[in-house]
Amino acid sequence: MMVCPTDCWKGALVALLLAVVVGQPVMAAGDNIAGNRISFAKAVNMALAQTPEMLKAQAQIAEARGGVRQARGHLLPSLSASFTGMGSDNPLNVFGMKLSQGKATFNDFGANQFLGPQTLGVTPNNLDNPDWYRNYQPKLSLQVPVYNGGQIWGGLSQARAYLAAARQGDQAARQHMIYEVLSAYEGVNSAQSFVGVAGKAINAAKAYVKISQHLFAQGVVSKSDLLRAELNLTNARLQGEEARNALADRRAELRMLIGLPPGTPLQITQTISAILPRMGLAELRRQGAAANPGVRARLFQVEAAQAGVSMARASYLPHFNIQISREWNSPSLDGGRPSYTIAGVLSWNIFDFGARSGALDTAEAQVMERRAEARQARESTELAVDKSWRAVHLAGERVAARKLGVAEASEAERLARLRYEKGVSTIADLLSAQAALDQARSQLVAARYQEVMAGASLMLATGQLHLSALRAVPLDTP
Repeated sequence: MMVCPTDCWKGALVALLLAVVVGQPVMAAGDNIAGNRISFAKAVNMALAQTPEMLKAQAQIAEARGGVRQARGHLLPSLSASFTGMGSDNPLNVFGMKLSQGKATFNDFGANQFLGPQTLGVTPNNLDNPDWYRNYQPKLSLQVPVYNGGQIWGGLSQARAYLAAARQGDQAARQHMIYEVLSAYEGVNSAQSFVGVAGKAINAAKAYVKISQHLFAQGVVSKSDLLRAELNLTNARLQGEEARNALADRRAELRMLIGLPPGTPLQITQTISAILPRMGLAELRRQGAAANPGVRARLFQVEAAQAGVSMARASYLPHFNIQISREWNSPSLDGGRPSYTIAGVLSWNIFDFGARSGALDTAEAQVMERRAEARQARESTELAVDKSWRAVHLAGERVAARKLGVAEASEAERLARLRYEKGVSTIADLLSAQAALDQARSQLVAARYQEVMAGASLMLATGQLHLSALRAVPLDTP
């Protein structure tokens, strides 16, 4: 049996590896796992529920929500409670505690030592050398923010912007995860198609062996032709085994992505295609710049940085707050004498040797940095839209060309087989035609995979890669 020229097999193998590596509304029906069968939507949901990227994005949203609650809380009054136990024989502290308790007496001033004007110069012992004294002070304090130069409102604006950025980051992570699952899912589909291509090659090689045996028995061909046909069958079986190994690898990758244990049976049930928007490149570019969640997250980060500038400028303005407190003072733990205090506190930092100006410079520099990042993200997105748009159109043309190539190679193989059966052609011509057919079939599988992923890349760049933007068709549908 004849062996296919080295270049033929090499071309077919390169096409097979390329299709495996390059890597709707999706209908809700069938989104279940029945034994080892799994739909695309179910695979996406499983990946979204357990991948580290999604868990990180959800944690960032929770963190940003906490920041919003914290900033909103600073706008409202705060109530605090405290309890102080104190003992002292310091004259000032002792007299102050007695006054707070309402227990100060004339004798605390040394009245028992006052005997008239001649004793005015006497140092009162009770006042200057008091005994050890205690005071227990429960206290409630209400802090009421009135005006802080806009610092609190700036903090709330910043927290809200960070929350919006985190939500957009979550959307970006979700769309990237859908893209990865699609790549793995369709990778399994393509690998299965390559197994089918390899199976057809094996069947053809078996047929060539039978033809060669028949012609050899009639003396039409030599023993060399029979041996080359048998070698071709061996090589075809080897390529079939390689295709099955590649399919096992693709299934293992999908299994890992969606969180299934290694070795779990897995069978895909659908083939996926993108529902492409009907609009021109310029409109797609504008949509990408406006709707891509990565770009939007950067814009919200710019807003957060601008709020940081407002907060830094607020430190130059006066702050005014009200404090209301109620306390009880007693020498024992049995309640005590209540008292109220209401205070308005006005503070204004006049000069601080450049600390505030440095903080303001830092905040303004962060705004410039975030704007540059937002511009870079927008330009990268527009470039991705351009590349994906061209790739989509090229992929459609490539699929059409590969279909014609399969049709032409099939006819060439049929004619080569007929000529060989009649003894007017060599086994080399037949095997070369079969190799060209195998390569054409592999290229068609690769082209279809590239077409799906090109469409998904365009939807990802425009921020529209959702399950509703993909179409799922059962694999057994013609």
